[in-house]
Amino acid sequence: MKILIADDNQVERLILSRVLIQEGHEVIQAETGKQAIDLFFEHSPSLVFLDVLMPELDGYDVAYKIKNNQQNLWVPIIFLTSLTDAYDLAKCIECGGDDFVSKPVDRIIIKAKVNAFSRISNLYETIDNQRNQIQYHNDHLIQEQEAAKKIFNNIAHRGCLASENINYHLSPMSIFNGDLLLAAETPMGGMRLMLADFTGHGLPAAIGAMPTSEIFYGMTKKGFAIPDVMTEMNARLYSVLPRGIFCCVIIADIDAIDERITIWNAGAPQAYIIDQSTSEVEQVQSRHLPIGVQTPQRFKVEPLVSRFSKQHKLLAITDGIIESVNQESEMYGDERMLEYIQAHINEDNLCQGLIDQIIEFTGDAEQGDDLSLIEVKFPHHHVTQVNTTENQSHAQTGTLDSNISLCLRGKSLGKFDPIPMLLQTLLECRELTPHRSRIFTILSELYNNAVEHGVLGLDSKIKSGSEGFANYYRMRTEGLLKLTEGFVAVEIDHTPLNNGGKIIFDFKDSGIGFDCEKVIKAGEKHYSGRGIPLLFNLCESLEYFDKGRHVRAVYRWYADEPEST
Repeated sequence: MKILIADDNQVERLILSRVLIQEGHEVIQAETGKQAIDLFFEHSPSLVFLDVLMPELDGYDVAYKIKNNQQNLWVPIIFLTSLTDAYDLAKCIECGGDDFVSKPVDRIIIKAKVNAFSRISNLYETIDNQRNQIQYHNDHLIQEQEAAKKIFNNIAHRGCLASENINYHLSPMSIFNGDLLLAAETPMGGMRLMLADFTGHGLPAAIGAMPTSEIFYGMTKKGFAIPDVMTEMNARLYSVLPRGIFCCVIIADIDAIDERITIWNAGAPQAYIIDQSTSEVEQVQSRHLPIGVQTPQRFKVEPLVSRFSKQHKLLAITDGIIESVNQESEMYGDERMLEYIQAHINEDNLCQGLIDQIIEFTGDAEQGDDLSLIEVKFPHHHVTQVNTTENQSHAQTGTLDSNISLCLRGKSLGKFDPIPMLLQTLLECRELTPHRSRIFTILSELYNNAVEHGVLGLDSKIKSGSEGFANYYRMRTEGLLKLTEGFVAVEIDHTPLNNGGKIIFDFKDSGIGFDCEKVIKAGEKHYSGRGIPLLFNLCESLEYFDKGRHVRAVYRWYADEPEST
């Protein structure tokens, strides 16, 4: 060891030096307190022997300055003293000393103390090296996690969460978050939202978010309905997640044309559909196990359909909100949540108000879970008119010159949604990409009219009122499940023209038909509405045959047209 001896008595200093040198140590000598400090920072010794009484600075001051200017390594200080008073000896320890020996020094005691402090110094050095290694690996791990998070965020991107009608809050406990918030515009101009909560925290909880996000955005863009999306998502998570890891989820579609919300809750806390005009709050309880738990064969999705218009808003939360605990171990709970909503029902940003109240409620209590919630108002929707500007571009790709035929019968009508398949087949013609929204709207309106009003014979008048609205879609779901007969036949003919193309949609159904002229006449002055008036707005022509059981819609599109919204 390199040892510093600071003593103004030359004889005692030389005796101690001789003892230490004979034991194989390197010795540095100082005669004054100031010199001891200078030599300490110049040579960085591993041990210091320090006399109490010295000129310029006494041993107490030297020990204080050394201890308060040490960097990372611990250097023990042993006082050399002829003092016997307990107060003086205690002061040696209080000012930074680690031990003391009485003068004159005893060779055996000196040797024992040096060996003991050598072992302690080695232990400190080992701990310091290990700490530096841990810090290095921790910094490296954080760098890797930051890089992984960027990749993760590119996959699980925020979609349309920046829309003006959305307020949200995500408060993760770590770099990776078990809570997942996704939002996307649907091809018909509506909005789909999903708030998911994977079990656990950090990286293990976030792994499942990547396939979940991929399925959500991919299938939403193609026009798949909630049951199809969640069925695919459950099958994927069931196959990749270990047992014990699953996902609680709330997913909702807001249809801005038909002014309705389709919502499904699987294992998450209740969501709230708030009617600001009547101050009514409808709670959407969980009606299903979390996804990733059931086998694909047993998995079924039966979403709730409710009216949702400009006076409505949706509030969805994860369990971290209601399970927030204050310093008295009292949970925030469902009752406080509902009370706050009812007391602040007309606030523009209910989301931020809730977060502020929870922060106030929990105080200094440690956060126990991720805090996530989303508040969604009725979205703005606009379907552009068909642009009739002549253009000399020529479409030449994919399914431009083609004919598609499909007939669904009986049980297939209740189990298969043909719209995504038909849309994707048409969009193999890349020039149709800017027309995705309008084509999807036409397909959806024609198919749903054929199924609901044709095969099932449902009357739109049933939708009047919130209760009637829910009854209508319950009757639709039950009717499709019971179907054993009936059909909907689809034929789509896509032909090229000199500056774009023309798509002819023919839909036939097995229904009893309706008074076409009466319905068209009632709606022809209101082409900005929904249903048949919306089809008139989007299509070049719309004709009904066979008492309404056969409808033909012609959509004329032009190349290089700006994308519709």
